[in-house]
Amino acid sequence: MKKIFFIHFNEAELKEKIQPLRQAGYKVDYHFSTETTANFKDNLPDVLVICLDRLPSHGKAYAEWLWEAKKRQHIPIIFCGGKPEKIITVKEKFPKAIFCSNEKLLATIEKIK
Repeated sequence: MKKIFFIHFNEAELKEKIQPLRQAGYKVDYHFSTETTANFKDNLPDVLVICLDRLPSHGKAYAEWLWEAKKRQHIPIIFCGGKPEKIITVKEKFPKAIFCSNEKLLATIEKIK
């Protein structure tokens, strides 16, 4: 079972978005607060999912942190959702990341080995 860490800066929307992942059998931890930082240093996920629908710059900062250390660069980052103009800048910064719509998130995760 893959461990997924999901970041989205709206608690109600986040809980909706992770429901299908949990129903599919994934262990999903999450973070939504802009006042605190997510702490997954000791329990790294198999996949980091960052929703770009809200505060994409905050999500981008988490991706930067994750991939700044070589020992964490093997962890796939999936960016889902977001406005096209915001996605372009994130794609430029993270060309090795995976991008998908919110609707295709579960199928995208299932393709990752």
